[in-house]
Amino acid sequence: MSCRTLVSRMLTRFILTAVGIPAAGLLPWAVVMAAVSTTGQGELRIEIHSPPLDLQATGEPLSYEVQGVASTIGSVRHIDMMLVLDTSGSLAQTDPADYRTQAAVGLIRGLSAKSDIQIGVIGFNNSNDLLQPLTRDRNRVIAALEGLRRSGGTNLAAGIRTAVEELVANGREESSRVIVLFTDGMSNEKKAREAANFAAAEGIAVQALLLGENLKGGFLLEEIAASTGGGFVWVLDPTDLPEAFLNLKTTGVDAVTLSVNGSEPVAAGLTAGAFSGSVPLVAGENRIVAMARSLDGRTRSSTVTVNVADASCASLEVGALNDGRAAVTLNERAVEIVVDASRSMWGQIDGISKMEIARQILHDASASLPDDLYLALRAYGHTSASEANDCADSRLLVPFQTGGGAAGRVALGTAIDGLKPKGQTPIAFALRSAAEDFDALASERTLVLVTDGLESCGGDPVAAARELHELGIRIHVIGFGLGSGADEDAASLRTIARATGGSYFTANSADELRGALDATVGTRYRVLADEEEVASGVLGSSERLFLPGGDYRIEFDSLPRHVVPFTLAARDRLHLMLEREEGVIGHREYRDLMPAVTCESAVADDAPAELVSAYAR
Repeated sequence: MSCRTLVSRMLTRFILTAVGIPAAGLLPWAVVMAAVSTTGQGELRIEIHSPPLDLQATGEPLSYEVQGVASTIGSVRHIDMMLVLDTSGSLAQTDPADYRTQAAVGLIRGLSAKSDIQIGVIGFNNSNDLLQPLTRDRNRVIAALEGLRRSGGTNLAAGIRTAVEELVANGREESSRVIVLFTDGMSNEKKAREAANFAAAEGIAVQALLLGENLKGGFLLEEIAASTGGGFVWVLDPTDLPEAFLNLKTTGVDAVTLSVNGSEPVAAGLTAGAFSGSVPLVAGENRIVAMARSLDGRTRSSTVTVNVADASCASLEVGALNDGRAAVTLNERAVEIVVDASRSMWGQIDGISKMEIARQILHDASASLPDDLYLALRAYGHTSASEANDCADSRLLVPFQTGGGAAGRVALGTAIDGLKPKGQTPIAFALRSAAEDFDALASERTLVLVTDGLESCGGDPVAAARELHELGIRIHVIGFGLGSGADEDAASLRTIARATGGSYFTANSADELRGALDATVGTRYRVLADEEEVASGVLGSSERLFLPGGDYRIEFDSLPRHVVPFTLAARDRLHLMLEREEGVIGHREYRDLMPAVTCESAVADDAPAELVSAYAR
């Protein structure tokens, strides 16, 4: 064994024994790192900075990062830290691979991304340089560290004084103010002690770290650290510097644990006094406890109570019964279907003429609609050939009186089957003619226009629609086989519906035409939160509306207008059933509990259908 190795081992044993670490517990020489000594006699404080006190979740456990500061040095509102690093030429021998820089950069990168820490950098040799004033920008700090050089002597005092001046000038009042001092050598003892006293007078702790075997330098650094309430770490092997920097107990705190609602505590990450750790939160009240333990064994806790609101989506389905039978209206309702039978309806969709598709869908719809709905059928373009340019080619095929009840549905089916496309598209004339079809009715009035083209007779369908609107008739338009709902033809047809407050639908298939008819013949309703419309639908459809929990009201476009207030809780699946018996309208609420999901996901996934419990009100 060489004399140098023997002296080094004896030195290490002496250091460790001096600070209370038994020599018998030494690790093999290759991994021996340093003694730690910290006074840390200030008041132990800990404060949780996040999460906020009110959160939202979708019913499932929520993992949230708890963040805060623990310290025996000053306040725990913030941490202001100056890295005062030796840049003397001797480091070329003691740390040829520059583990010093790797260690300091690792410390910065080990800090929680959200922790509120200001950091500055000073390099010292014969003099000192403020390479980076205090900043929250960690990239700037890392750039300053990576630019450190190695030349000159060692002037601890100058580095400490400059750091104190920066902390006093730009540090925050409610902060733990810390200097991390690194060197591999000895300095002027008197000036170093004076600089330490200067730091202590300002309430700034010096955390000192020595690399190498300079026993006299080690004793000086330990004295400086102790006089300011800081700690001292001695590292003999430069390869141990990254771990030593990362594990520095810069604020006198040894560990922090986290628990929620009395759960088993788990260790939080702790770097430079800032702690962080993810904990599971659930809907309801969550009592989070952060427990800090100082280096001298004291403990203190901080507690916050976080309320997590279940923000899962709820759903609404609306139906109606008239004397116990399924209904699409709350009151008497008259719906006239005006169907295009012009020559263009010979056009094909998937090899089948549009007229044939319309015949089948209208036939099916008329047979399946509830008996409480008054129906009429008008067509245009079906009696005169296109060459005749007959712009008065529109006939009422089934009037409302005939279209009521089961017998009326048979009449509608027969009329629909007899339609054969022939002529022009006199939409404006057909609309004005339809106004007279409603004359004897005082019920809700709706007209559904099914067309595959625009006005061909020079009329003004929008002006005609406005005339019908003044008579209390709402028009819905179904553009059948027009392609994109964004083209010019669709835009022109949409203005007809809008003129009466109606809706426009694009249908390019049999299924889409069937769906559009279902959405037009029933009583429409709006869902409002306060005065804002948040959703809409129509009686008779199987549509599910997805809404966040809250208080709402639903307004029906009925005569007289009917309004129902209701409340949705998170995960409610509400089926609101309107019931009319002997002319009196009431309602019942049936509720199930749907799976936890956001409204966005519910709409995208068409909502999970499985239910985990059920109850009725």
